[in-house]
Amino acid sequence: MPDRQVDGRATVCGTLTYYNPGGTPTLTTVGCRAVGRVSRCQDTWGNRNGANQLSISHITTELPFLNGQRIVNGYVERRFVSYPIGNGGSAITDPNTIFGGLSNAQLQEDAWEILAKTNPSSSHVNIPAALGELHELPQLVRGWGTSIIKNAAKGNLSWRWGVKPMISDIRKLCKFADAANQRLSQLRKLRDGETIKKRCHLRTGNVATGPTRVLIHSNGAILYAQRQVVSHHNTWGSAEWKLLPGSNLPKLSDADLDRFNKRVALGITTHGALEAAWELVPWSWLIDWFSNVGTMLQATNNSVGCTWGRICVMRTSESRTTYDHDPVGSSTWPVYQGWYNLRFQRKQRWPTSPLIPFPLPSLAVLDAGKWSILLSLAALRR
Repeated sequence: MPDRQVDGRATVCGTLTYYNPGGTPTLTTVGCRAVGRVSRCQDTWGNRNGANQLSISHITTELPFLNGQRIVNGYVERRFVSYPIGNGGSAITDPNTIFGGLSNAQLQEDAWEILAKTNPSSSHVNIPAALGELHELPQLVRGWGTSIIKNAAKGNLSWRWGVKPMISDIRKLCKFADAANQRLSQLRKLRDGETIKKRCHLRTGNVATGPTRVLIHSNGAILYAQRQVVSHHNTWGSAEWKLLPGSNLPKLSDADLDRFNKRVALGITTHGALEAAWELVPWSWLIDWFSNVGTMLQATNNSVGCTWGRICVMRTSESRTTYDHDPVGSSTWPVYQGWYNLRFQRKQRWPTSPLIPFPLPSLAVLDAGKWSILLSLAALRR
């Protein structure tokens, strides 16, 4: 891939001067640092109709400078004049070292999730599944009052599998008109032969390390600081959809298209019933922790008759390094001019596609929500 770089840094210099008791300079040290931003872009030229890999990075280095003088027995012993601080921000963390790149297995999993979330055939709220979950609600609350632990476990499971999905479905129904109108506009574009592009959120992450006490300057003065690195990322996906040649959508009038749109949005289709049946299978939620069966069912829903193209995973990430002055053991006479702004920002894109046509096993990440479900089940079993 072509690799281009723009170095917008400027070299800034300052001095550290030592004096004898008579006020005459005896030694002057010049310190220089490059401050500013370096930007780099790696992309693909020429393939305008394809999905291309992209990597853009920005490294920003802004440092404090030291001023001031140290007076001993009434005379100036040493003086800083816009002297750049010693460590020079050399430890700027690349967010890729924190979050890593995306493996082929992860890109496969992301491709299925993108298709599931952007599929024009997916329902806004699945009425068959909602009715099935509502039917199970009385069974979840049966047996309350046996003990405090069991009450808490029952309450957690009732909320997770009964009350929370019901509230979610009610909220979706309140927004059904807007969602249906938006989908109808997309179906009209597809019917008229246009290609639509849809985006979806995948995941976010935050990692903080430190603070760690470090020496940041030792030439002419001793300075310590608390170093901390805060990193975060936001990952999303996009896919293009267009109508298959054999789709019945172009044959529908506006009235028929509106009725068809409402059935799809409510999940009242053959594939919607299949998704509802999977949701109501006992322990299907546990299977979905370790595989992507539910995601594949949503992704392969083709009630509209579409085909996908140009699936991409995008991620923006940043690591920011901060230094907070630590007075313990530090010299007190230097004066800071400015402070640190050390950032490493990345914008990346990976083309992908769902090449494996069967559910992928995966190792579940047991977060706080999953642990609460397992512990609640264990409490009820005991």
